[in-house]
Amino acid sequence: MEPRWLKYIVHVEPDREEEFVAAVLDSPYTLGWVEPQIEVLTTGNGYDYTENNSAPSIAYLFEPLEQTNEEHVHRLERYLAQWGGAVTFESVEEVAEENDSWKEEFREVQVGEWWVAPTWTEPEKLAAAQNVLWIDPGAAFGTGYHGTTQDLLLLLQQLPLAGKRVLDIGAGSGILSLFCVRNGAARPVFAVDINPQSEWQIEVNAANNKVTTDSLQIVIGDALDPAVRSQLPDQVEVVLLNIGGDEDVAMLPVVAERLADGGLVMLSGIVEWNREQVLAAYQQAGFHLLKERTSDEWVTMMMRYQRS
Repeated sequence: MEPRWLKYIVHVEPDREEEFVAAVLDSPYTLGWVEPQIEVLTTGNGYDYTENNSAPSIAYLFEPLEQTNEEHVHRLERYLAQWGGAVTFESVEEVAEENDSWKEEFREVQVGEWWVAPTWTEPEKLAAAQNVLWIDPGAAFGTGYHGTTQDLLLLLQQLPLAGKRVLDIGAGSGILSLFCVRNGAARPVFAVDINPQSEWQIEVNAANNKVTTDSLQIVIGDALDPAVRSQLPDQVEVVLLNIGGDEDVAMLPVVAERLADGGLVMLSGIVEWNREQVLAAYQQAGFHLLKERTSDEWVTMMMRYQRS
């Protein structure tokens, strides 16, 4: 008989997420991934998406089915009680064996001359691949499936990255930072993200790609915060921003401050209906549009900075 698993969905308060993830990794439960709740916003230009970082995150746990569903759920609820209501059970679903259920959602994908693949990919599927970036899903955003990430990877493949200093804001799982390291960018590449779980996820993916710890400088926090801003490199040749249109505009002072004259910024997370707003803000600050890609409603732009 085919082994069966239970897939649990639980909600985790943001200030307990790091503690929860660390505990689950040392528990009988298998952690699939953790993701923020997404809100659809109505704006003057249509609608947009944003991560609701004040709302509970959604965590997916897995466990082999050995008793009745009710007995498993009661045991899980007792386990979650240690967080005093900060972690709550939402639902349970019976699925195929763990390796064929949640992992099935994350498969290898070709992006230009590179493949992005989880480490459990069957070797024969990548037998002809020349370049593979190993990215496992986890508690940080960014697995290479979203159009914004793929468009950034396609644009990066057109650049001579060797020796370039890179600042990656909104690094998530580290996919773009690791691509830059593996393509000869100056070390360390600075990977910045507001999500505390990014540090652990980037370190895991760095190890999977045989990237040494001194190749990356991971900074956790909001790049607009003076304490975080002080940790950023003085001048870089490439800035990557994949955090949303409004956030791209808000981050403009940091970009203009840290990007060298003639340097490149890649902006993504932009939707078609706020493209003009983002483009106008950067053009007014001395940036010139070089290239642009669109995937569905998502827009990615490469711009060059010319100081006045």
